[in-house]
Formats: sequence, structure tokens, C-alpha cells
Amino acid sequence: MAYKIPRENDVADALLIVMHKNPQIKSQRELTELVKRQLSHADSEYRVSGERIRRIGLNKGLIRISIDYNSSNAETLPDICPVCRNRMVSIKNRTLDGGVIEVRRRCELCKFSTGPEPTVPGRYHFTKKG
Repeated sequence: MAYKIPRENDVADALLIVMHKNPQIKSQRELTELVKRQLSHADSEYRVSGERIRRIGLNKGLIRISIDYNSSNAETLPDICPVCRNRMVSIKNRTLDGGVIEVRRRCELCKFSTGPEPTVPGRYHFTKKG
């Protein structure tokens, strides 16, 4: 079965319409279904993943996201944000003996954050921005 990948602007437009109708969405699955339904009005062969919808919405500033975290077995902190694929920034603190240690990493765009006990996103909550 053939399918088409929508342009970024088409996804952003569909996401904007969906968020206007539903200012709060409680999961990525629900957001994905609503955006796919909106995109199907333009072309029934459009296919898009939930991750791509989330990244486009965050990068274009269309949505706010809050994250419920789950613990992770990862041994190192990520360099790339698992939510929006942007660079993570190291938050450092000075110790009593003058050394510097990394206490956590966070994303400047979506505010994903993880510390000494690594976490991963568990559930997303989306709200309309603006």
C-alpha cells in the first residue's frame, strides 16, 4: 500500500487546528490520532508518527508539554533530548572542596530533565501554547 509523508508545514497546520479544537490532550496516542484524522482531510494517504508530530509542535512553538517520568536502567545521561531531539545542557554545581560535578541535564526547548537517577519520558500531556 502506497503512502505519502506530509510536509512539516502541513503537519504544523493540522496540529494547530487540532490544538485549537482540543486545548488539552492527555497522551501522545490521542494527539497522533487527532492529527492523522485532520491530515486525512487533505490527503487520505498521509502518514505521520507521533514522535514527528511532537517534535514539530515543540520546535515550532505550537504546544507546551508536561512529562510524567519513569525510571531508567541507563548508565549514562543522554546528550540528545529523547523528547524533541535537541541538545541537552549540563547543569553543574561546585563541591565543597572546589571541584565541579554534573548534577543533571536538561533540554532548553522542552524542559525534559534527568539527574543522577536516569529517567525516561513515560507519558506526555499537551496543551495549546499562546
